Parts: sequence; structure tokens; C-alpha cells
Amino acid sequence: MTLQEAFDFLNFWINKYTGSWYTIPELEQICDRGQLSLYQDLSAQYATSQRIKDALAPFRATYDFVPSNTISGVVVVPTSSNLMNLLDLQIRYTDSIRTNYISVKMYNEDEISMRLMSQIDPISSTFPIGEVLAPRYYRLYPAQGYTGTVTYFRRPKKPVFNYTIISGRIIVYNPVGSIELEFPENWQNAVLVKALSSIGINIGEQDIMQYAELKTQANYTGQNML
Repeated sequence: MTLQEAFDFLNFWINKYTGSWYTIPELEQICDRGQLSLYQDLSAQYATSQRIKDALAPFRATYDFVPSNTISGVVVVPTSSNLMNLLDLQIRYTDSIRTNYISVKMYNEDEISMRLMSQIDPISSTFPIGEVLAPRYYRLYPAQGYTGTVTYFRRPKKPVFNYTIISGRIIVYNPVGSIELEFPENWQNAVLVKALSSIGINIGEQDIMQYAELKTQANYTGQNML
């Protein structure tokens, strides 16, 4: 659905429950709140089903690093990445036979020193370990430069409703310059339900079906039923 349709849906239920309407900036805010809430729910279940992986696919991103920007083993993902959750940090190197891809295991603070001192399973530049220093900051051991890739989930883009005003009062939606919901179509109702829930309006599947029927009837009769 377009952002116009999403905002019509939100204001329909807001008006029904409160007798008022939300402004465009308010709708952008609660829509963003709804998508972040859904993202948090689904990211905690990532890789448990293909359905959830597909839902989060639009937010999967990568950052490549090389030895020149991983001095002393520190990998810094740029702020512009809008990183939310780390999925994998992988190094790669080429030996005489092939290119090798190694996922780096991350250790907690209370584990890292024991792991570094292990003589049974010593670390090496071809099998390093890592720790999270801070959001977007990771340190690899041995402390040296590496080539590899960080795979992560980025933040869903904040919805932006671009519009023009005609005759001083009529709002006309402009898809150009707008930022639509990035969740797949079959998850967008869930985003809107979460958005309404954030302002104390709770609706269910039956309500969504009722709204769809009203919209279908309105399209058929050519009447604005909102």
C-alpha cells in the first residue's frame, strides 16, 4: 500500500475511537513507531522461519572492510549505516588453494581473556575471535588489519509523506519525494496495527477486514465513506 493508503487507514480508526484526526507529522511519527515495534518483535525471531526472514529482508545490509581501515583489529561500521543488529562479521583471506571465508565468533568481556590465553585452541589471523566494544564498534584478535564483511540489519527508513496543498486546504499526496513503508506488503497491516496500539487503539483482524470491505464499497459507489 502507499503511504496515502496507510495514513487513511490510521486516521479512519483514530477518528472512530477519538473523534479527531492526526496531522501528517503525527502520522509519520506513529507509523515509524509501529514499524520499529514490529521490527523488534521479528528480529528476535530471525532465522526461525523463512516467513520472518522474508519480512526482514529489506533491512539486511553489508559493510566491507579492508586492512587499511581495521587498524589494530578495530572494525567501525559508519554511522550512516543505521546499524540496528549485527548478524555476522566475516573475514576472508586467500591461501595457495582458495579464498576462505571465516565467521568471527564474538565473546563477552568475561570470556575474552580466557579465550585469548587458550593453548588448546589458540587464535590466529586465519581464525580470529572478536568482541563488541560499542554499537558499530568491534575488535578482532589478533589485533591486526583484516579484509571482510559485516552483515547487519539497518534501521527501517522513517516514513515521509510528501504533499502539496491546493486551494489552501486540500492535501494532495505526492509519491515523488515520499518514503514508503519498507516492510513487504503482507506485513504492512501489522505495522499499522502496531502504530495504532502505540496511541492506545487496539484493533484485530476482523476490524481490518471490516475496513477493507468499507473501502471496497466506497470504490464501488464512488463515495468517500471516511
